[in-house]
Amino acid sequence: MVSSSNQFIQRSFFVFMLVMFCEALVGCDGGPIVVDGSSAGNSSSAHSSVAAESLCEAPVGLALTDINSIVNWINAMPKPLTLPCFIKSLPRPMYYNATKSAFSAQRSKGHRSPRIFFLIDKLILTVVPDEQDDPKHDPETGLNIKDPITGRDKKFWDVDGVQLLEVSLEVDTDLPTRQSIKGEFKFPITQTLSRKSPYVDINLYESNELSSCALCHKNETQIEVIDGQPVYRSVMLRNREMDTVTLGFMLNEYSVCDPEYLENEWYRCEMLEAIYGQGTLVWKSFAEDIETF
Repeated sequence: MVSSSNQFIQRSFFVFMLVMFCEALVGCDGGPIVVDGSSAGNSSSAHSSVAAESLCEAPVGLALTDINSIVNWINAMPKPLTLPCFIKSLPRPMYYNATKSAFSAQRSKGHRSPRIFFLIDKLILTVVPDEQDDPKHDPETGLNIKDPITGRDKKFWDVDGVQLLEVSLEVDTDLPTRQSIKGEFKFPITQTLSRKSPYVDINLYESNELSSCALCHKNETQIEVIDGQPVYRSVMLRNREMDTVTLGFMLNEYSVCDPEYLENEWYRCEMLEAIYGQGTLVWKSFAEDIETF
């Protein structure tokens, strides 16, 4: 049995060699570089096991083609289903993109934990490797509580206990701007999902007249109703080039991720393992005719 320290060293060396190879070719700055992390995926985080890994496999006979296919995929997997387990089940090779954009309902925590995009034809799945920290407030004064030693704000990590998978599906339109249907899934998932579940939690009002996506994505239009739940399409947006986080940089972050480095680093390491340790990723830039945020 290989010790966890030896696994960490092996993973670090493997990914270091990948990064060196990547930079020797095109600099890992958004070109069509292919990086295979399957050999690095043998290491396990502090919160995984061989038994758990065997449950995080792609459902037999299913393919990801649209948002309803994600519902079917999730329903076919064992419950409770965590977000890292779902990501591990995604087919590879996979087109990929990443940005440090904080201007989203699913905000990144900066350069080392960007928004990650998996691109499957017209279907886009988006996750973040780490959850947001929210300041702790004094119930009497309403002011942020400070750490008496460091003087920094004390914070709650993942205050809602939910990890989001955001999804969008590009749809045909006669409009001058590209359009997509948006939805989201809240993990962990403990029960069978309905066909309308991706759209319920993005209702902006109880009247269901708009989705929360309309706050950023203009020209929202209702296109269908699923079991009483409206489904909307709206303008697609892409990240700014200046916010790009390269694949080479994230491979290095994956190689050095230590679950004991910070109090909640175990989750980030588990997510990086799920994203970068399962097989081939191929960088793909978003089409230039998609509007920027």
